[in-house]
Amino acid sequence: MSRAPRPEAALGKQTQGTPGRWRRLVRVACLMAAGIALWPALPAWDTALYVTALSPFVAAFSLLAARAWPATAGLGLAIGLATLVRHRLFCRWLCPLGVCLEAAGGVGRRLGRPPWHGLRVGPWIVLLTAGGALLGYPFLLWLDPLAIFAGLFDALARAREPLAWFGALGFAGTMVLSLLWPGLWCVRLCPLGALQDLLMQARRFLRSRAVWKTSGAAPRDGVPQPVRRALLGVAAGTILAETTRAIPRPAHPLRPPGARAEPQFTGLCTRCGNCLRACPSRIIRLDLGSSGLAGLLTPTLSFERDYCREDCVRCTHVCPSRALAPMPPEGKPQARIGRPQVDMSLCLLGNDRDCAACARWCPYGAIRYVFSEQEYTLRPQIDPDCCNGCGACQVACPTRPRKAIVIRAADHG
Repeated sequence: MSRAPRPEAALGKQTQGTPGRWRRLVRVACLMAAGIALWPALPAWDTALYVTALSPFVAAFSLLAARAWPATAGLGLAIGLATLVRHRLFCRWLCPLGVCLEAAGGVGRRLGRPPWHGLRVGPWIVLLTAGGALLGYPFLLWLDPLAIFAGLFDALARAREPLAWFGALGFAGTMVLSLLWPGLWCVRLCPLGALQDLLMQARRFLRSRAVWKTSGAAPRDGVPQPVRRALLGVAAGTILAETTRAIPRPAHPLRPPGARAEPQFTGLCTRCGNCLRACPSRIIRLDLGSSGLAGLLTPTLSFERDYCREDCVRCTHVCPSRALAPMPPEGKPQARIGRPQVDMSLCLLGNDRDCAACARWCPYGAIRYVFSEQEYTLRPQIDPDCCNGCGACQVACPTRPRKAIVIRAADHG
């Protein structure tokens, strides 16, 4: 069976002669275009989606896991089909992260750093993710290079917030790896590059089978080694996905509207930060471990200063993997974020004081006051059919430092 070109050779061709110069110009142009599309100050907030949606790695496995077809999935699948014609097309021409890593690798080579010649992990990342996607939990999607590149812009969007800089850890990590061992990420680790290699291998395998069938020659006995390796990787991915999904989580944090149930959300989320940058209320934060290791750097909601506006669905339209299902503005009231809980020991009404802040500020009219015969006082009563947990009542509550009414995530995992 003929083999696909080695990734080292495919990437190495881009520096030779006039075609190499044109390729560098195109790659720099793609880097600039991606930066502009992801720039947090850009008015057209949905342009970020068209960068992260270009990845066939995210498109294929999010489709398999979510069992839904987002409108932008065709972009990634089209790139995947194009790589069947031109090996590593995306890496050689389009990848914005690859441009940055090539520059870091060039610095490393000038400093005398040797390339890495160890095991290629990228194909196993692809196969493990494929196995997890079969169970709806593609737990390594966050290693996609476009998601890693997009995470850099979290820090640019909220430079004054220290927690936002955690979104740039992936970008910084790949840059350090490429500086110390030039080519390590692109050749040995990147799942998007490895997916292109596997697609080319599959194409050549099918072509060789067709030749054997046409010529009447008998194929080799047994299952070819690449097929055995693929089956083993996918099987291991399903086992790891089921094991990871079954791990108890310390808490179910508040997720943006349209979020899939835990733990599928943590598997589908690419940690690209698109939702964080799109949110006009700036209430989306990165989870730093409150939901366990599986939820690290996934988006959560914080109602300290603002609430989830009733007319805003921006975060649901920039998610490349359908971890957040897109919805129209009129569907926002049915998007359950959480449930309000009232602590009457903190509520001003429970302390014989007047207050109507939570009902006055509720955009859905879900709060009214009823008289409690047991406590002999008024208390807030929430209509669960009208409330979607937007957090307006929590923001409006005047008690300090603890709020008398707090939104808690519904346990739907």
